[in-house]
Amino acid sequence: MSAAIAERFGAALERVRTYDRPLLVIAGILFTLGILFSMSASPAATARIRIEEAFYFAGRQAAYAALGVVAMMVAASLDPRQLRRAATITVAIFLPLALLASFFGPEIKGAQRWFDIGFFSLQPSEILKPALIIVWAWMLGESMKQPGFPGRTIALTLYGVTAAVLLSQPDIGQTALLGMCLAPLLILSGVALRYVLGGGVLAGLSAWAIYTFYPHARERVDAFLNPEGGAAYQVSRALDAIAGGGVFGRGPGEGVIKTRLPDAHADFVYAVAAEEFGLIASIGLIAVFGALAFRGLSRASRLNEPFEQLAASGLITLLVAQASIHIAVNLSLLPAKGMTLPFISFGGSSMIGSALALGCCLSLLRDRPGAYLYAGRRRD
Repeated sequence: MSAAIAERFGAALERVRTYDRPLLVIAGILFTLGILFSMSASPAATARIRIEEAFYFAGRQAAYAALGVVAMMVAASLDPRQLRRAATITVAIFLPLALLASFFGPEIKGAQRWFDIGFFSLQPSEILKPALIIVWAWMLGESMKQPGFPGRTIALTLYGVTAAVLLSQPDIGQTALLGMCLAPLLILSGVALRYVLGGGVLAGLSAWAIYTFYPHARERVDAFLNPEGGAAYQVSRALDAIAGGGVFGRGPGEGVIKTRLPDAHADFVYAVAAEEFGLIASIGLIAVFGALAFRGLSRASRLNEPFEQLAASGLITLLVAQASIHIAVNLSLLPAKGMTLPFISFGGSSMIGSALALGCCLSLLRDRPGAYLYAGRRRD
């Protein structure tokens, strides 16, 4: 028995050695920063909702991070075929759950996106996102290898169904985010330029329709265009926090604007980090996601299999695009969207979804015989 356990442990350790080390380092940094920034934002958030334990949210975030590490390593242990199967099953489960949430979930700030299961609030769309990208990559990869295979049609249909479900909640930000991930995958799969231009026109018309028929979205856009009004309160306070932090910040736990930010621990955690740790730390956080984009996409570009290349690229795009939207909202460069910062914002579903995305990347980008077109940087 002990010999069998030792053999399995040795095999698992050998597999871990094939994971991309820079990505593992980036993952460790992001998990650590998530706990650190949650400790900064937690006292203000708990005082606002009258929870006696000052670091209540920080403790839960640490627990979510531990679950995230487990989810990441489980996803990283799967081979590409197992990833496709697991993603297909996940989509089949969580897409209907997202639809059910829009009818039976508790209404929070005008949206129904969650299931309250007591100790945990499950947001199905967060788990759905990485699985959906893997299924898209599978379909588009097959269409690249088999010209007659309707992979692009399946991917677009699946996006349309998902968009309809998300808009019923409503969750306009996640709908736009998934569109931002699908578009480059379609381009990488070789879709004709006329379809790309047509998709851009359709996206513009969809944005107009959402602005026209969704009062909540219209209010946020109007607040973005006219920030002097009361509707832009949180964004204005976020800008005050970022400006108040200066270059080196007020110091850990010394932020003052966070006490007036209702979503300081979630949607505006970047502003809290900027106030307490300053410009250097906030730029450093952007650099971490920049490093994730550079390392992930550069490795993905060398993969030999179309599915693996598309899936890894799409998952990295998901994480980096979501982080970019969160930071842009905090800087008042985009209308408020309620978008979490991957690994950093408080939330169990967001943490698990982000961890699964990065774990799948570790699986797809690990060193395997024949996985890469060439071993390193080209010198020709």
